[in-house]
Amino acid sequence: RSAFRDSGVRGMTEIKPLVIYLHGFLSSPGSAKGRELREEALASGWDFLAPDLNLSPREADRLLTGLMDSISEERRGRTLVLGSSLGGFYALRLANRFALSAATVNPCLNPWEFVAGQTGERKVYGTGRKVFVMDTFAGELLALSREVPPRPRDPADAFTLLSTADEVLDYRLARKALMESPAILSVGDDHRMQRFARYLPHVRAFFERRMAAKVRAQ
Repeated sequence: RSAFRDSGVRGMTEIKPLVIYLHGFLSSPGSAKGRELREEALASGWDFLAPDLNLSPREADRLLTGLMDSISEERRGRTLVLGSSLGGFYALRLANRFALSAATVNPCLNPWEFVAGQTGERKVYGTGRKVFVMDTFAGELLALSREVPPRPRDPADAFTLLSTADEVLDYRLARKALMESPAILSVGDDHRMQRFARYLPHVRAFFERRMAAKVRAQ
């Protein structure tokens, strides 16, 4: 049974909801979270997209901006962007710029600090692919953050899942930055968030609330 099935929002509109997954640093659209989210969304009859963001930050930003520009304003109100780690940074910037609903999993809100220590040739996790992380990427991320900060235009538009035993990021930084938005702490969980599938019903409930609010506001 899909966590997204039986959505009361479906009857509100003929516009099909859209779920967009933004993977993390050196991850891929085919990651475990991406697969789990895709299965749930498609089982509900919702559209699903997962762009490959193994690009320079500027290129990733152009790709995502172009994607949003291709979506009507009305459909943006029925769009959920879910970003993991670095994908959470991009998701929150989109929420700010386009008034989208954004769910994040262990979001990295200061990625320029992390990426600065990851330059050179790197493997994309779970694949045989290699990419080159340039020393200019950190500066690009900082510039993007200053141009459009990674925070929702409306705090109600963000929902965060945080692992208290995240071995990569300090979850308290994201919790403080997003204090006005709802969140769930996955106690003892890691950066990957092994319990992600367990929280999909909460993601669904958040998305349905925001879709209903945006439909009423149109």
